Amino acid sequence: MSKFVGIIKNIFDNFTIIMIALVGLFTLLVDGPKLKNQGFTRELTIVKVISYSYIVIGIIMFIILRIV
Repeated sequence: MSKFVGIIKNIFDNFTIIMIALVGLFTLLVDGPKLKNQGFTRELTIVKVISYSYIVIGIIMFIILRIV
């Protein structure tokens, strides 16, 4: 596990992880309403799943790299 965290630390820095979470938030807040207004319900569901995943993964990676 520590080898994996070491590899992640070498690849990502704090700025990159924060950007991952912000991209998910931006997609959710900007693209979501546009898709809803145009009636693309299936695409809206996909965007929500991907956006929430980006946000959660970004937060988890940030916490893991801060603790270790």
